[in-house]
Amino acid sequence: MIGILRYNAGNTGSVQRALARLNIASKIIESPTDLESVSGMIFPGAGAAGSAMNRLTELGWTEAIQSYTKPFLGLCLGMQLLFESSEENDTECLGVIKGNVRELSDELTKPHMGWNKLSTGEYAYFVHSFVCEPTDASVFTMSTRYGTELCAGVQQRNFFGVQWHPEKSGDAGDRYLLSFSKLCK
Repeated sequence: MIGILRYNAGNTGSVQRALARLNIASKIIESPTDLESVSGMIFPGAGAAGSAMNRLTELGWTEAIQSYTKPFLGLCLGMQLLFESSEENDTECLGVIKGNVRELSDELTKPHMGWNKLSTGEYAYFVHSFVCEPTDASVFTMSTRYGTELCAGVQQRNFFGVQWHPEKSGDAGDRYLLSFSKLCK
């Protein structure tokens, strides 16, 4: 069973519906004590870095995420919060992955919203104004082009993250979620 973190800053419902459509068992988790009952975790994201980190801290999630050893998937803001800091609200993040999150260039339309081709050759749906910049290039698993090459996915140890929304990305997103679910068995 995959836990979907609800912390009032995510697209929890759309992730839960996508998993149900794919016959992937899931449940909403709201407390770190819920982690014992799941075999993996999805950290959805929609919202602002500062308020999301404040809420995670209030709910006691910071250390629980930092020390998590089962498969973990951060989506959009959920991926960004895995990094050390974000320019959005000048936010100190979880620090699971070394690097920072910066605002997209002023030369680009923000938010970056719509379908973009991934370095894997598939198309995915993006909605974001900030982009991750890993310090270690070896954690960089996929990219997309929006004005320039941007980080679209990372993986370090048991932590995976995608800047795009698999729950809204059709077949490519379904394949990604099914692949993640296999890691959680």
